Amino acid sequence: MKKMICALLAGVLALSLCACSRKEQPAMYIAPTAFSEETMDVLELLGDDIQFYDLSLDASAKSFAISLWVYRDGEWVEDGRMYGGSDTLGRRIAVRQTETSVDLYSISETGREKCSYQALDTPFEESLGIAGTKIDEKTPIELNRKLPIWVKVGTASNRMEVLDITQDFREMECNAGIAVTLTVSDEIVE
Repeated sequence: MKKMICALLAGVLALSLCACSRKEQPAMYIAPTAFSEETMDVLELLGDDIQFYDLSLDASAKSFAISLWVYRDGEWVEDGRMYGGSDTLGRRIAVRQTETSVDLYSISETGREKCSYQALDTPFEESLGIAGTKIDEKTPIELNRKLPIWVKVGTASNRMEVLDITQDFREMECNAGIAVTLTVSDEIVE
């Protein structure tokens, strides 16, 4: 009887080891970077609106685009883009807004890439209300879908819609706006 129980336990152990050896690819996601309190204090000293994000991509990701959108003359237009093969995308990105520009960063172990867009011509000073939203939790990335990661809109009316980062920002009622999207694709960028 003891031999049969030992053989059964050995079989169960072997099956559990086989199940553990199959590594599943982690889901692709973007999440706000968690910094120490000291680092957060230093970032606050800069006085700019800046957000860092960590990325997790799997083998299906072949390319990326980080796009800057501006609401101009009654419509949303893509005003700038940082893009490349997924091998050139760092595992951390950042978006920084100052009074006159938006900077997009791709940060890797070997350095960083930066694209800066100046004089965005967004009439926030004409807005009665200004609202903004950013991804603030781990969010799945779907291939070939524009994912808003940061949105700021202004309205000339005396009411404002509650901003939801998962909502299509291009359908919000506004008179001024800036948005940043991340698109991860399964096709190679040329």
